[in-house]
Amino acid sequence: MASVNSFIAPTTGDQPWVDQMRKTLKTQIAVPIDTPPLSIFSIPQTLKDEKPEAYAPQRIGLGPKHHFQTELYQNMQQNKLTAIKRVVKPHQIPDLEDQVAEKIKQIIPVVFACYDSFPEMSEDAFAWLFAIDGLFLLDQLGVYVEKGFAIDEKDFIMLENQIPLIVLKEIEKALLQSGEQNVEDFWESKFRFFARANSPFLLSKDNIDFSRVNHLLDYMYHSIINNETTASRDVNFVKPGSIEGEKPATEELLEAVIQAAGLIPAAKPFLGLLGSVEKLLYESEEESSIQEINVPSVSELGETAGVKFVLSPNEEGIRNISFVDGTCYLPVVTLNYDTEVILRNLMAYEKLMAKNSIMGGFGLELTEYVDFMCGIIDSAKDVKVLREQKIIEGDLRDEEIVKLFNGIGRSLGNMSGESSLRTTVAELNKVYDNVPSVRIKKEAEKQARAAAKALTFLVSISGTLVLAREALVQASGSNTTQMLVSFVSQQLGSFSF
Repeated sequence: MASVNSFIAPTTGDQPWVDQMRKTLKTQIAVPIDTPPLSIFSIPQTLKDEKPEAYAPQRIGLGPKHHFQTELYQNMQQNKLTAIKRVVKPHQIPDLEDQVAEKIKQIIPVVFACYDSFPEMSEDAFAWLFAIDGLFLLDQLGVYVEKGFAIDEKDFIMLENQIPLIVLKEIEKALLQSGEQNVEDFWESKFRFFARANSPFLLSKDNIDFSRVNHLLDYMYHSIINNETTASRDVNFVKPGSIEGEKPATEELLEAVIQAAGLIPAAKPFLGLLGSVEKLLYESEEESSIQEINVPSVSELGETAGVKFVLSPNEEGIRNISFVDGTCYLPVVTLNYDTEVILRNLMAYEKLMAKNSIMGGFGLELTEYVDFMCGIIDSAKDVKVLREQKIIEGDLRDEEIVKLFNGIGRSLGNMSGESSLRTTVAELNKVYDNVPSVRIKKEAEKQARAAAKALTFLVSISGTLVLAREALVQASGSNTTQMLVSFVSQQLGSFSF
């Protein structure tokens, strides 16, 4: 089935668009609930390329993005139907279609607003899809909470696998026709239990506004961040190091020389040397550009600057990272074998909501925290220090924790303004940079970089002169010689350190 967007701009005249808007508005107004925000996204390909299995369900496909995925559908559909039987039997529902599917069908026009895209299907098909997957999720959370049975937690927390809470509420209304329990209380207790059991971080002690929850992943995210008090930030979504702009003059000069060398057969040996210099220069520039948060490691800060790392008091969360009197206070994080999948989907959700939310309220606090941990954890030695202070807990081995944080890509967004975590990072860097041995080392590195630039310039000019000489020998008076002379003049006139 093809995946389509909910709204398509007019391409063959205005009338189809007018008809679509008239129908959409009419159907949404007829639904007696507020239209929810867009909150279920297709994962960007750049993230999928990093680790596909972290974003695609492995056993259970939920919702329109994965319900009909061939292998998942064949292996799980009967299990879903069996689970539904367990759910509806105690409620003595004689007709699942009339009492559940029809109720969901009535809200399908606003359910579409939750998704950035969905397959082409009839409203009846969508209603049955959500009835099946919603009842199955109800069963799984029920046995998880009440009986302690194991379920596939990773699949249930994936962004593309979310079921809108408005669908789940309609299902529970159909099941609890007598109104014996508040629907929000019913789902909040199950969401809370699941989030507490699977979140790598401590949850907010205060209950969040459940009427504003979009789905299970959203509940976990807000319970971690407690976003009710977060000021919105402007976010520019660009992969670090991928901004297309002006290149350094040294790199431009090298590229131009290498391109010119390709015109002269006798310059091939020199071409290899220039290519090596360019590669070294490019790798140096790239390596420095991917550091979103630049901070020394735990062992560097401890051994060189005497910084101590201590568990934050009062079970504080990721907002409460601070640096006071030589001590850095960090919240506890529990790292198990499913943690990377949960972290990746939480971060993807945060970034996509910050990018697409018209109401604001989404910063990049979780992404910043992970970036920070990527910076301070370079080796198992760093993990050992944090584990001894009970800042890191869980079953993951030290080496696997290093691999986890080094494997998660850096931030896809840059925040304007200063966050509290960035202020803490600046304070850590200031203490570290004021150590005499560090100052001497950084000054030496600065001089080495300046020398490398000078060497690059000399190699480039030498290469240009050699190429010019070869051109004069091979084609005296030709356009190639004139081109090279002109090129040298232009580059020397624009080059600067």
